[in-house]
Amino acid sequence: MQYYVIASAGSEGNGSLQSPFRTIQQAADIALPGDEVIVLPGIYRENVNPKHSGTPEAPIVYRSS
Repeated sequence: MQYYVIASAGSEGNGSLQSPFRTIQQAADIALPGDEVIVLPGIYRENVNPKHSGTPEAPIVYRSS
């Protein structure tokens, strides 16, 4: 699953490209092994504490776009 984060998004996003999350933490709360969090350009002033860990075979990938 891919989740998108855009700092200028509304607060009710679901993580899709059409309705992205506003914070990285929102994505980190639901990302599971094999998922990818795509962080679009913006200013993010937050600490991120992922709730789940990836595995060597299926990491959770956070990347900028």
